[in-house]
Amino acid sequence: MRANLKMLGAEVLYLLVSVIIAGLATLLQIVGRTYEGDHSSFIWSGSDYRYNPLFYMLGMALFIGFMVAGYKFFLKERIIELKQSGIALKIIFSVIAVIFSILMLAAIIFCLFLMTGLTDNMRPEWMLFMTALGWPIFTLVFLIIAEILAVKQ
Repeated sequence: MRANLKMLGAEVLYLLVSVIIAGLATLLQIVGRTYEGDHSSFIWSGSDYRYNPLFYMLGMALFIGFMVAGYKFFLKERIIELKQSGIALKIIFSVIAVIFSILMLAAIIFCLFLMTGLTDNMRPEWMLFMTALGWPIFTLVFLIIAEILAVKQ
């Protein structure tokens, strides 16, 4: 039981650091943004900004690099316990991954809100969606695949 708790603790610690890195990488992506103009509607008005491609890629490299390196050096050996564990522990592992993916989404949105405010836009929108929605989905899929590979070994 103690080994199972250590494994779940390692997963929580890895995902907690992943959420922090995702927030920092999101802030890095906004560095060097360029002002494109203003927009207004019936209720809202704000400014439009464009991502700086260099800093966007640096932020993405930081996030993906940490996810892969952190897994390889910290989590990979610790989740071997999943192979001998029951179904309950495997479900708990997946639930923790879902919870932290939702927390990552909240952290990314919070960081974007801090930098752009409620009414400013980042362009192109696909880059924004790749960060805000793609990273939490990537994290969840990455950990589910890692769990499956740990069980199959």
